Amino acid sequence: MRAMKAICARASIWAGLVWLSCFLCPARVAAADRDVCVVCGEPIIDVYYSIEDQVTQEKSHVCKNCEQSYPICFVCGLPANTNAAGFARLPDGRVICFRDAKTAVLQPEEGLRVCREVRDGLDRLFSRFTSFPETNVAVGMVDRVHLLELFKLGGNDYQCPNVWGYTQTKTNRNHLEYRISLMTALPLRWFQATCAHEYSHTWVNEHLSPSRKETLSKDAEEGFCELVSFLYMDSLDDEAQKARILRNGYTRGQIELFVAAERSYGFNEVLDWMQFGTDSELSATEPGRIRSITSQGISQAAMKLGATRTEPTTVPDTLVLKAIFWDRKRPLALINDCLLRPDEEARVRVGTSNVVVHCLSILEDSVQVWVAGSKKEQTLRLKDW
Repeated sequence: MRAMKAICARASIWAGLVWLSCFLCPARVAAADRDVCVVCGEPIIDVYYSIEDQVTQEKSHVCKNCEQSYPICFVCGLPANTNAAGFARLPDGRVICFRDAKTAVLQPEEGLRVCREVRDGLDRLFSRFTSFPETNVAVGMVDRVHLLELFKLGGNDYQCPNVWGYTQTKTNRNHLEYRISLMTALPLRWFQATCAHEYSHTWVNEHLSPSRKETLSKDAEEGFCELVSFLYMDSLDDEAQKARILRNGYTRGQIELFVAAERSYGFNEVLDWMQFGTDSELSATEPGRIRSITSQGISQAAMKLGATRTEPTTVPDTLVLKAIFWDRKRPLALINDCLLRPDEEARVRVGTSNVVVHCLSILEDSVQVWVAGSKKEQTLRLKDW
């Protein structure tokens, strides 16, 4: 009996040690069901490493041989099979696995084309609120070595220490000039998000007064730039990039507060706070303080409202669809002198009076509306204008 108890005790201790070893080393465990390595595609016989794919955010199983033999892809963080077709090794030492190399922005010409598309997309997306600098912005593509070197340069008004991009602002006789440097070989969606972020820094420098720049915290500025990037990715239906932006901790929580503020109060309130807010950053405990702006901001808002009221524009005598700013997620329609989104209601000027119009839906060439007091819906088409 004593011998049996000793055997049971030793078995219990061994089981505890096995459990503890698995708990402490979750990335390297025995493969019980002959899993397949995501790198080489071969069955895993004895041991695999569980590594998080930085692109998909999923756990991937890698065999011992691949984990120890291949360099790490700078995009996904998994071993990059150097024997696979499409594998890329860059002059700055980075390597890209064949999967991520398919979408990587490698050529400067392609990068500049994408940047132009992003800037135009930002203008369309935010045309209701603001515009972004264009003629005084130069864009360049740099590798990782040169990007890191830019972080060390002095003599500029502002530097944005983004991991993937860098914005330099210079003042030449009161004229602002910007240089945006973007890292080569980023996946297309990462590249687009980074470009939107950097263009947001140029907006900040164009629209904020020197005193507001001094009071605004760097975390809040980065949070605003991430918000613009987040909304641009939302317009492209890219949930993965939106999630990646929210996971990025370098704004110290400001990005989450900016996203919440935009949803609760609207983008225009965010812009007003950026320019005239009394606080250095958004408050998690008092979100309503986004409406706390200086007297200068209140005066400017009143001037805009007064200008709108005292300088009316000529409008048609009927409802006319003048333009559609098409975007899958956030389409916008200009009906007479009023901008409307789907499921939005507003007073629209018709001749010398107003009618309440409810926008039901927006397509690429038409808008479905309902006018208060009418018995049926109306379809407005661009060809009617």
